[in-house]
Amino acid sequence: MKRVFLYLIVFTVVLSTAPQFAPRSSAAAPTKVTHTIIATTGDTGPSGGSYLPGSFSTVRLNARHDVVFDAFVGPPFTTGVFVANGKTISTIALGTNPDPAQPSFGSVADPFITPNGEVIFDVNSVDSYRSNGKTIIPLARDGDAAPGGGTLTPNTRVVNDHGAIAYPGFVSGATATQGIFRSDGGQTIAIARDDIAPPTGGTFILFDNASINDRGQVAFFSVMTGGSADFGVFRGEGGELTPVFVSNQIAPGGATFNDFGVPVINRHGQVATSASLRDSASGIGLFAGDGTNAVAVALEGQAAPNGGIFRDPTGRGLTFPSQIKFNDRGEVAFDALLTGSTTPTGIFRGDGEHTTAIALAKTAAPGTTGTFASFRDFKLLNDGRVAFIASLTVGVGDVNLSNNLGIWIGTSDEDLQLVARTGDVIDGKVLTNFPAVRNDLDVNENAVVWVGNFGPARAVVLSQILGDDRGSSGN
Repeated sequence: MKRVFLYLIVFTVVLSTAPQFAPRSSAAAPTKVTHTIIATTGDTGPSGGSYLPGSFSTVRLNARHDVVFDAFVGPPFTTGVFVANGKTISTIALGTNPDPAQPSFGSVADPFITPNGEVIFDVNSVDSYRSNGKTIIPLARDGDAAPGGGTLTPNTRVVNDHGAIAYPGFVSGATATQGIFRSDGGQTIAIARDDIAPPTGGTFILFDNASINDRGQVAFFSVMTGGSADFGVFRGEGGELTPVFVSNQIAPGGATFNDFGVPVINRHGQVATSASLRDSASGIGLFAGDGTNAVAVALEGQAAPNGGIFRDPTGRGLTFPSQIKFNDRGEVAFDALLTGSTTPTGIFRGDGEHTTAIALAKTAAPGTTGTFASFRDFKLLNDGRVAFIASLTVGVGDVNLSNNLGIWIGTSDEDLQLVARTGDVIDGKVLTNFPAVRNDLDVNENAVVWVGNFGPARAVVLSQILGDDRGSSGN
């Protein structure tokens, strides 16, 4: 069977705790937002040199409002990972460090920050390290010993809030050639290896798309041969694997699972993913399950909230075009194409029982006189709020090419709040664009960090949501 489904999906990209303010309807007074520019290209970095054009491809935020970002720095040219804590900006790591007493890594990028301020970052696109601001320890490096024998070459990693990572990796010098691994800086554990048979029988022949929760449970996608399933999504933590979804398994609603997209796991061990289907009027759907029970969150051909049905009008199977987000309440945030409606696309949140429209194209965009046109890069919080970047329809209301992009946050299309919009003046500078960089948006319980262009300069901005004029803080 050819592997086709996974690559039809166009994949784009933090969970948090209870909300600091209650959701309010769009009729309520506007939410107050304060903006702080953290770093701008042209600024001098804390270790010398300036942040160069093209910097800030990844920004991340923790609950303390610590912001971590990567940047190109020079002269002399190097890369760096930095943390801003509201008072100062500190250097975590440099590709080339001018201080001979400090390590030089070659190239550093793609940082993540934990709730307690530890930073995990990539080195030379292969290795991963963790820093507490004083010491740096390796988590996974090319050539590390692999559990079960051989040596490892790590691939793309994911991180949990304890600073542990999970990743697919190649293995050399052993009976295994690849596997899924978890590392915390003290120990590396094999979650799965291709020299150990999957629970469905046969042999693993590909591992990809790992996801890790704070309990250290890892979900991953795999391709297999010789058993009862060709594709599967499994969960493991170093012992037996649990098949959560596998091909030829009966899906909720009576269809048959065929292939799967990127899985995501929450702290309860529930896993959500997209899946292609056979023997069904729906060619694709979104599902959540724990290996025992499963629910269909959204199905192609299903009625969408506020009218229309979930379906790609081109027939290319892109009904749910972006990577889904999953929270600890078992809710999935997703975008979808629609037919049979004046709305061609939207962002939704569902749990298998209820589906809520977050934002819909061609409907009013709160805080503006315009309407939504398209959406990109959304994040889901544990309280059900979704933050996203959207474009507005030029020529509707006061919208033109200078003010047609923005960031919104809310639990539904009834309580969305505008966070920032092109044309806004922030610290005396006009916001001109939201560049489509790799990880350009992150959220915590009452703030959003994002990357924006201010003319030729690019900046990292922290927007704190303070509540409305009535001073209501919610619960």
